[in-house]
Amino acid sequence: MEPIKRLRPLERARRLAAGMSFPVFTPDGQARSIYNGILVFVALGGTIITAYRLTFRHLQLDSIYWLITAAYLLDIPYTFNQAIKKGLVVISDRRGIAKAYLKSWFVVDLITAMPFAFFFSLASGGALAVTGATADIVVILKLLKMAKISKVSTIFRDIRESLRVNPAFMRLVTFAFWFVTVVHLMACGWVLIGASDRLLSARDQYIRALYWCVTTIATIGYGDYTPDHGSNLQIIYTVVVMVFGVGMYGYIIGNVATLIANLDVARAGYQKRMEEVNVFLRAKKVPAELQARVRDYYAYLWETRKSISTESVAEELPYSLSMEVLLFLNKTILEKVSLFKRANEVFIREVVQRLRPMVFLPGDYIIRQGEFGDCMYFLSNGDVEVVVNNVRVAQLGQGSPFGETALMKGEKRMASVRALSYCDAYKLSKDDFDDLRARHPDFDAQVRSVVQTYLKDTREKTRAQKVRGNRRRPAPAR
Repeated sequence: MEPIKRLRPLERARRLAAGMSFPVFTPDGQARSIYNGILVFVALGGTIITAYRLTFRHLQLDSIYWLITAAYLLDIPYTFNQAIKKGLVVISDRRGIAKAYLKSWFVVDLITAMPFAFFFSLASGGALAVTGATADIVVILKLLKMAKISKVSTIFRDIRESLRVNPAFMRLVTFAFWFVTVVHLMACGWVLIGASDRLLSARDQYIRALYWCVTTIATIGYGDYTPDHGSNLQIIYTVVVMVFGVGMYGYIIGNVATLIANLDVARAGYQKRMEEVNVFLRAKKVPAELQARVRDYYAYLWETRKSISTESVAEELPYSLSMEVLLFLNKTILEKVSLFKRANEVFIREVVQRLRPMVFLPGDYIIRQGEFGDCMYFLSNGDVEVVVNNVRVAQLGQGSPFGETALMKGEKRMASVRALSYCDAYKLSKDDFDDLRARHPDFDAQVRSVVQTYLKDTREKTRAQKVRGNRRRPAPAR
């Protein structure tokens, strides 16, 4: 192998860089969204601060200017190491990333990041504070930093896709962002056309300009601040703002109410479903106590599953993806049930396809003593009690299987099982249970072992109860 020190300089640098293996950031996830959120905040702050300072001719290249410049500069190397997602294709190699970035936002990012005003001030004498003839050029150069705001729509789209945020919520946030930006720029424009009182301080002028802008856009217009009737420029500017305000007002009335209503589509669907259920219960004159239990059932489904059925989602997915989802959802129960702990992957994949989720309310009988067993259950969440002849003999918690004895022996249920709290359980039918036992001998052996242990414990408890009963029985009189 050729030693790296003998390579040509460019090749040596390339291999050293490859050895560093600097990571390429993924296009999804919270870290990406946090960075995008910070970038949106910086772009908004940079636009507001730059516009305000240019309006009142604050042209100093101070710490705020350099802070904004540094943030924009850091965005360039970060983007070169940020994987790009175009539709369903993810570009993660640096050559592809660089090619896509150079064709999209690189020019804008470079222009906004470069301290052109500082370079010009150096060429003009090196003063940090620019005055005189150079001021107008510095204003133009500093205006270039406001171009960063053109990238905000793309950033919002990345946030929505990476976090899977409700589209209605993102539209509302985007609307608020652009509304704040436009109102601020219009207020600055009001000052620039000379409509503000020059005797006031910069802060007071801006506050009054912002007040005039908001009241005009909101179609309120108190009339305490008005354009100079002798200035055509101010009158035309006011007309433009009023037209914008009418359009904005119509947009708000027509869309924001709908956006707010659609922020939680699932909750809206749940509320609609509850209205239908309530109408049905009242129309059928269902007893009040039973109505309350029905409502509790739907409320529990909403709190735990957002009223979305696992089966309905899994059925729409392709087999492989559906299997991955089912394995994830049933991971907890599979880890807790002793019957499944040593099972192989083939068996586990067969089981998750046959389990059916069930929900039971406190006091519900999941199994009743004396009925024929046509299924068994695996308790995923909650607590149940085992009752024999109206006597509580045991309490079961998460991960407990029950009901398998009747399936194996083909007999009636020997005990009742009643929910003590809200319970999530998985149901396995007798046909599926028998099929699994026939196809997987290891599972059959485990089931037999569990049932034998259970029967042994039951016999010992019954014998102990008889002994205690004989001891309490009085001796016969002689």
